[in-house]
Amino acid sequence: MRRRAFLVVLASLPLGIACRRSRSGTAPEATPGESSASSDPYGYGTGAQAAPTSYQMIEPWAMHQVPLYPGAQPGKLSPLATQVENGGTISFAVPDPADRVLEFYRTALPQLGWQLQAAPANSIAAKRGQAALTVVVKGSDQGTTVLLMLTDAL
Repeated sequence: MRRRAFLVVLASLPLGIACRRSRSGTAPEATPGESSASSDPYGYGTGAQAAPTSYQMIEPWAMHQVPLYPGAQPGKLSPLATQVENGGTISFAVPDPADRVLEFYRTALPQLGWQLQAAPANSIAAKRGQAALTVVVKGSDQGTTVLLMLTDAL
């Protein structure tokens, strides 16, 4: 009897997995902590922490899981000579204070699998697989200017 119950449970697993996959969307958002059974071309592996929030990704860097600050309108990618796909810089301005922007990236990046590194007070440095991300902010009375730079990890 136990063997039959085990076989029934075992047989139903592929059906449950197939149903979950068919419900997934194709929006350029990522839910932190979700992993994919697909290959890992960027060497990121697993390790993202689970979180209840989803983030909109910066379009040219979606494959690297670089989140867009809420409400920001990023400028065009200025390419750099890197081994990382679409490496370069992107900047934007937001009306929020610099400390709020830094807090967003300090929270979001680890949830998306980035490892924070030592950095000066007005910036964040992070590494994820073969990619390195630097976030530099400059606050003023009018808001904050943000510079993101995606390069090769050392």
